This record gives sequence, structure tokens and C-alpha cells, in this order.
Amino acid sequence: MIGLLIGGALHEVPGVECMSPGAGSPPWLRLAPGDYCQRKTKWVRQITIHTTKGINPQTILPGKGAGGRDRVVAEFWRGDPQHSAAHIVVDTDGSVACLGDLATICAYHATTANDWSVGIEMYQEFDGGIYEATLTSTVAVCRVICEAMGIPYQMHHAPYKGAPVERLVPGGRDCVGIYGHRDQTDRRGAGDPGGAIYARLRADGCEAFDFGKREDLDRWISRQQRLRAMGEPVDVDGICGPGTMAAMRRRGFRTGLEIDA
Repeated sequence: MIGLLIGGALHEVPGVECMSPGAGSPPWLRLAPGDYCQRKTKWVRQITIHTTKGINPQTILPGKGAGGRDRVVAEFWRGDPQHSAAHIVVDTDGSVACLGDLATICAYHATTANDWSVGIEMYQEFDGGIYEATLTSTVAVCRVICEAMGIPYQMHHAPYKGAPVERLVPGGRDCVGIYGHRDQTDRRGAGDPGGAIYARLRADGCEAFDFGKREDLDRWISRQQRLRAMGEPVDVDGICGPGTMAAMRRRGFRTGLEIDA
């Protein structure tokens, strides 16, 4: 099946080859029963980006690799007694394996945030290298997930200080957007996912906030106040949830930056 599987429907990622489980798909292209459960929440609000090795510093490798690493990662998870996995593997050639429905499957990838987050695993070589193709496809996948699942295209971005963001450690129920695994736990460190993916998301127009300083909440309080002034019955709490996103769409805003203009 071509595309990301979200709520039973396939969503194409322009310029990226995506595979999802379905009739006729290979057995490895799906999470093992011990690596996931059904989501309890209907509001998926986060994307957590990982690297397979967590190595830092990273080397950015030009072009693309040979591929075939998605299957290696998926089969490793299937045989791992620790029962951890992510929804998506981005291969060295930029192709993408989606191992479960992003809307209904809770993959065990980010402990406290599992139930309301989507996990993306970028393949990293044993010497720390990550291909440009992997980074480019990860950005494209993030954009499509945000659009399809009603997540604002924004991320936590601040200099890494060797520790996770306090708000994210218990799961970050009030944190909406994209962040790296290192922002949520101290188990892997700077290389999970490293700095390159943040720079590429930023270059793609992803809005950046320091979640540790609660910049996202402050900015969205201001935006929600503007929406209320337009007659939209949104909560003014700084959390860009489904109600705020729906109000934005009714007013023709695709991003929070358009409200600010």
C-alpha cells in the first residue's frame, strides 16, 4: 500500500516512496503484537523523531544510501524482547516504511508520550552518518502527518543542554508539535536525533519554539485571543488543540503565523 496509513486512509507524501501494511504487504511491514497497543486518546498531538543509533556527533552523508535498512530495523524490533518500536522507519535511500496506523496504534517508542505521539525512526549508520535523503524524507513525512492529523507545524527548538525538557518528561500533554527523543528523555543524548533534522525542519518553514521557556503557550494564548475576537469559541489556554485548529480552518488560516500577520 502506497502512502502513510492514517485513520484507515492512505496519505501520499510527495516525492517519497512510502509503504504501509495492507493486503499483500510483506510480513515484516507491521509492528509485532508486543510492540504496540490500541490508542486510548483520539487527539494525537506530537511527533517524536529518533535515530536508530543515537550517535553524536553526526556526519551528514550526501545523496542517498542503498536502502533495505527499513526491513532490518523492523525485523530487529519484532525479535527484540524489550518490546519497543516506532511507527515509521525512514531508510537510507529516503524510502519510508509505515508499520501501523498512525491514528489508532500506540507504538512503544517514547514511554510517557506513547499514547498521543507518532514515532519516526531515522536510520543512522554505525559511524554516525545520516544520509541527506533520510533527512529530506523525514521533513516531508512530518509535514504530511501534521496536515493530516491536525497538528500545527511547529517544533521544540533550543540549544541542547544535555537534559530533556521538563515539560516533556511526563509526556508533555500540553506540548503540541514535533520534537526529538532527546527532548523527552535522557536515555540516549544529543544524537537522538541530533541537530541536523531541526535545521531542515526550520528551513522548511516549521515554526520553532523553546518549549522549556513555554514560548509555544505564550504565542498561542495571543492567537487564541485573536480568534475569540473574531467570534470563535476557543479556549484561551495556549494549547493548539483540535478546537483551536478547527477555528483556524474556519477562518482560512493554515498556520499560526497567518493569524499573527
